[in-house]
Amino acid sequence: MDKNESCTKYMTERAILASRNEYVDQLNEMLIFRFPGESRMFLSFDSAEDDTNNYYQEDYLNTLTPNGLPLHRLVLKKNAPIMLLRNLDAFNGLCNGTRMICRGFDKNVIHAEIMIGKNAFKHVFIPRIQLSPPENEGYPFKFIRKQFSVRLCCSMTINKSQGQTIPTVGSYLPQHLFSHGQLYVALSRGISMSTTKVLVMTEQPKQRKGTYTKDIVYKEILGSGDIQLH
Repeated sequence: MDKNESCTKYMTERAILASRNEYVDQLNEMLIFRFPGESRMFLSFDSAEDDTNNYYQEDYLNTLTPNGLPLHRLVLKKNAPIMLLRNLDAFNGLCNGTRMICRGFDKNVIHAEIMIGKNAFKHVFIPRIQLSPPENEGYPFKFIRKQFSVRLCCSMTINKSQGQTIPTVGSYLPQHLFSHGQLYVALSRGISMSTTKVLVMTEQPKQRKGTYTKDIVYKEILGSGDIQLH
């Protein structure tokens, strides 16, 4: 990593996939710490709309991570890979899921280089914006977070990787997958068996040799079973 952190091609061709956001966040936190260079932390500004009695303290709001919103605490380093979480400018390639390289940052703007698609190698600027979760998230108030609409993407969720080709890919499976088709999506992101690695940390069946993880499918369609990993 030390020799290739500024190479867009090298960073584009690698990612670790995990099933849950909590695993992704843990991996990204570990990897950004090992990433070379000086880090900078960006904290979000969180509020509850129309909370005139101040029932929801900012310290509490900071702990929330609604689906699709960036984290309260974003740690960046120059040349770290990031992923956009909102559609900002589709014409210029700034769409939800766009992978980029952070080329620099200031208090309220990130300078990034797009890594994929027809806008690859285009330099763009990402501002801090106000974001709110969908109404069906279940909060009894309207939650507003002002933050850069990005996350680190040394690691990403399996669902977020759908439709992407990642030449060197690893899948981190501390638990069995939980939804239909996840294992297929994870294993089909790579381009060959030699560059696709899987770390399975679940208890293995004693009566079988090899490494196994559950493949979740709808029984009504295909049945369910285990897939052996070589």
